[in-house]
Amino acid sequence: MGKQKSEHEYRTEFLSLIENIPLHTPLEMFEILSENGYVNQMYPRKAVCLMAFRHINRIKKIYLEGIDRNKLPLKENLLLMGPTGCGKTYLIELLFQKVLKLPTVIIDITSYSETGYVGQDVSTILTKLLYTAKDIPHFASVGIVCIDEFDKISAGKNTAVFAGQGTTKDVTGVGVQRELLKMFENADIDVPSELSHSTYAPRITFNTADVPFIACGTFSGFREVLKFSSENEYIGFTRMAAEKKTSGISQILSREDVERAAHFEAYGIMPELIGRFTRIIPFNPLSEDTLKEILYKNVIIRYENELNLDNIELKIDDSVFDFIVKKCIKKETGARGLKSYIMEYLEEACFTVYSEKKKKNTIHLQVKKNEIITIIK
Repeated sequence: MGKQKSEHEYRTEFLSLIENIPLHTPLEMFEILSENGYVNQMYPRKAVCLMAFRHINRIKKIYLEGIDRNKLPLKENLLLMGPTGCGKTYLIELLFQKVLKLPTVIIDITSYSETGYVGQDVSTILTKLLYTAKDIPHFASVGIVCIDEFDKISAGKNTAVFAGQGTTKDVTGVGVQRELLKMFENADIDVPSELSHSTYAPRITFNTADVPFIACGTFSGFREVLKFSSENEYIGFTRMAAEKKTSGISQILSREDVERAAHFEAYGIMPELIGRFTRIIPFNPLSEDTLKEILYKNVIIRYENELNLDNIELKIDDSVFDFIVKKCIKKETGARGLKSYIMEYLEEACFTVYSEKKKKNTIHLQVKKNEIITIIK
């Protein structure tokens, strides 16, 4: 077993890691994202790039330059709202994990529960952040937590099932919201030092003063909440439950639409929790042209390159792109469904081409009779 590092060694290693984090300008980050295949979402991308710059600039000033943190703005928490497959979590993963290489954890909050209930303890989110920071607590304390499916913990919406039982961990989801409220603050949180079901696992104190929280959610039916809220000064959680049936996720939300905490209270999110977000950033549904661009840049071009190395040409008619994009829009999967829809045809063709002894030179995908067909020759 290796020798335990001293506090001084941890601190020295931490300062070295902070020094090596690149301080790209917001514009440079924006352009790097484009180079890595992130398409459209201009306003949200600018907002997140600016937040990333301010976060890195802030922690460098505090830990490398010795600036008093009380003279600087507090860390920022963001709420990203938009339809499925519009690039919310992908933006966080690409920017913070791959470009900036900060400790970053992206979790699905629907699998977590209030302390004392069955399910993952909310505090273990920070344990996972420790793991991504290679167990260097100081480095974890400047990492990023992305909470996906945030809207699913709204009052009356949580339908998570545990231990095979048809019951929920918290009928209203308010318990999990309370746990998150403490984390979003600049607070000391008692967290397990390891991911274990044992109640005897060692625990450490984790301070969240420098951990930005970024929540992502589709907020299906939020448009209906806005409409209903405009006609009622106050709406109770129970009364609102019946009003949130319509999806509405394909509609564009403006910044003005999401600026009032009362709308979120009507949706079932505690106003205190919404108040912890510095910015609420709406994402637009992706247009057909944008989805086609994503399909080509992030999926097709890679397979073209692979096949070209074996002197095989990949030809895909424009009608195939139209067919797949319309299918994604109809099923409201956004960019998330693009790869799966094309791969069922492309992989079958690749299997055939690479398996046959007689060399083939072309894979051609086209649409006939409202179906994608593959021609190999």
